[in-house]
Amino acid sequence: MAKVLTEVEVQAVLEECRANGELSECEEGPEYFIQSPLSLAQGYVRSMQFRPGLTLNVADVEKHQAYRFRIKQHPQPMPLTLSYYLAGGCQVDNDGLKASHEEVAGKGYLYCLPNTAELENYPVGHLCRVHIQISPELIPTFSDRLHELPSDLRQAIEHPENALLYCANSITLGEQRILQQILRWPYQGITRQFYLEAKVLELLALHFDQMLTTSSAVPLPNSDIDRIYQAQSILVQNMANPPSLLELARRVHLNDRKLKEGFRQVFGTTVFGYLYHHRMQQAQKLLQESNMTVQETAKYVGYASRSSFVAAFKKYFKAAPSSYLKAKL
Repeated sequence: MAKVLTEVEVQAVLEECRANGELSECEEGPEYFIQSPLSLAQGYVRSMQFRPGLTLNVADVEKHQAYRFRIKQHPQPMPLTLSYYLAGGCQVDNDGLKASHEEVAGKGYLYCLPNTAELENYPVGHLCRVHIQISPELIPTFSDRLHELPSDLRQAIEHPENALLYCANSITLGEQRILQQILRWPYQGITRQFYLEAKVLELLALHFDQMLTTSSAVPLPNSDIDRIYQAQSILVQNMANPPSLLELARRVHLNDRKLKEGFRQVFGTTVFGYLYHHRMQQAQKLLQESNMTVQETAKYVGYASRSSFVAAFKKYFKAAPSSYLKAKL
């Protein structure tokens, strides 16, 4: 059985490696990078502070041991924290919440839990997490329309010292796209800082929008949810030659309005927004893992024109498809 390391033990390993000159880390202005020692994990942690009160932390590691971190007390006031798990997860036991929570891949967690103690358990295996913190007092500087936000989120922003906010949402396709752009950590210097701050703010906007949509939407009956997933399956299976919206609705026995509303509730995007996302994800995988050319990939995912495929790919990934071909050479 793998040993469970505490935060103190992890820090001790890091300090020993640092003293022996075996730790790869660097700090340049607001940016910090550390390569995990192989005795702990394989991977890295990167962080950047933008304006005061806004930070980004990215961890992508393959853990050799399980970790147990204890937080004696979250600060008061505490920043709003948004954690996206793209791989792995964490079991959270917080004394301000009624039960323990299993944070899992595919979801984003927004929380603000000042003056609470917490125990976090990370299992062995791959962890890929994007972690954002923003001071509540910073949010009103972006907009004077806080009254439009859900009441629990608004309360955490206006009275962070008394907040008890913890909510989870599935990562939408729009959020997935931005998270992949962040993981590429593109550009250098001030350009990188501007780019990443814009992506962080875009993620916050999308997450707040999802909370608004969820709080105001009429829940779908289970039968309609099943039909939405049937429609998704049809789109995936017919990616290169998809049916029209009306034909798709007819095939799953929904009207087009319910189909469109259902896709937004279940997948956080439009029907053809989902198709676009799926095509781009498949194209990226093919370019990285197969021997297909850009032209062949375009045709496989449903683009008759190479130029239209390249334009769509660049819009989605902020990079040319040819750059993925070069990456495997």
